Amino acid sequence: MTNKEYIQSVLSRLGANESDVEILFAENEDLKADDEFNLLNCQNALYDSFSSWIPMYSSLSEGDMSISWNWNAVKVFMNQISNKLNKENPFDDIDKPKAKAFRPWGD
Repeated sequence: MTNKEYIQSVLSRLGANESDVEILFAENEDLKADDEFNLLNCQNALYDSFSSWIPMYSSLSEGDMSISWNWNAVKVFMNQISNKLNKENPFDDIDKPKAKAFRPWGD
């Protein structure tokens, strides 16, 4: 198995497409698509790319094209990979409730 085959398999389960696979390899130049599969290198690349993609993607639609990822699966995946790599889960900041003070009569 190659790094690309592993990345394609993982990303396809999350709703990503071939373009996302290519972008991941472009963003992680040290990870070579056709090299023998290396789990740690692939997990680091997935973590790094998803950490930067999360703020941009939830669902995209333009014209006749629509992209929607399985965000529950992405959250579970990122939680697992963050724990394995002993890194912070980027979803932790996104899922925290945001509280705003409301002062109906001003200060």
